[in-house]
Amino acid sequence: MAKYFDYIGLVRDASNAVAVDPYTPATSKAVAEKYLEYLKEFDHYQKDRRTTIENKNSQLVGQASIVTSIFSLFVPLLIDKFNDFSFWISFSFCVLFLVIMFHYLLTIFHAIRTLKIDKYRYPTRSTTSITKAQRANTELDFINSEIEDLIFIVNKSTPIDNDKGQNLIFATRCFEIANFGFGILTVAIIISTFFFKKETPEVKVKNLNEIHLVVPDTMNNRIINLQKLDTTIKVIKN
Repeated sequence: MAKYFDYIGLVRDASNAVAVDPYTPATSKAVAEKYLEYLKEFDHYQKDRRTTIENKNSQLVGQASIVTSIFSLFVPLLIDKFNDFSFWISFSFCVLFLVIMFHYLLTIFHAIRTLKIDKYRYPTRSTTSITKAQRANTELDFINSEIEDLIFIVNKSTPIDNDKGQNLIFATRCFEIANFGFGILTVAIIISTFFFKKETPEVKVKNLNEIHLVVPDTMNNRIINLQKLDTTIKVIKN
C-alpha cells in the first residue's frame, strides 16, 4: 500500500533546491557571451516546459471534472440495480464505485494544485542590477552580472517546474486508474445482469387481523340505469 500511495501521489517527497557551485566571472567577453547565450536558451526551454505542463494540467482538470459529473449521474441507477443483488455483491460494487470516484477526485486535486499561482513564487530579474551602487561599469562586468541573475533564476525556477510536472504525473496516473476502473465496473454490471434475475419479493404477514380487506356484498347489489326491453309478443296473422 505504501508503494501504491507513493504511485498516486498521496505520499510525496518535498522538492529541494538545486545545489550548484558559485559562478566565477568570465575574464573574456567572448566566453561570457557564450555563457549568456547558453543560459538564455536554457531559460527559454524551462518557460516552454512550464507552459506545457500548466496547459496539460488545466486540460486534465476540465476532463476529470466532466467525467466525474457524468459518473455521479449513475449513482441513482446503480443503487436501484444493486438492490437486485445479494449483500456481498452489492457491497463489492459499492466499494469499487467509491474507489473509482476517489481516483477521479484525486486527479482533480493533483492537477488543480498547479493552478494555484499563489503557491509558486518565481524569481525574476530586478532593476537593482543596474541601479545599485555596486553595479557593473564595463560591458564584461555587466554580462557577468546578467549571467549571475540568470543562474539564480534558473536554479530557483527548476524545482518549482519539477513540482508542477510531478502534479501532472500523479494526476495522469489517477485519471488512468479511474478510467480503467470505470470500464471494469461497467463490464461487471453488464455481465451480472445475465446471471442475476430480479425475483418477485415475498410479503410475510405475521398477524392476519391487521389486514383489512373490503369484500363487496354480492347479495344486495343494485343495478342503476338498467334499460328495460319491451318483451311484448306480437302475432302476425295472414
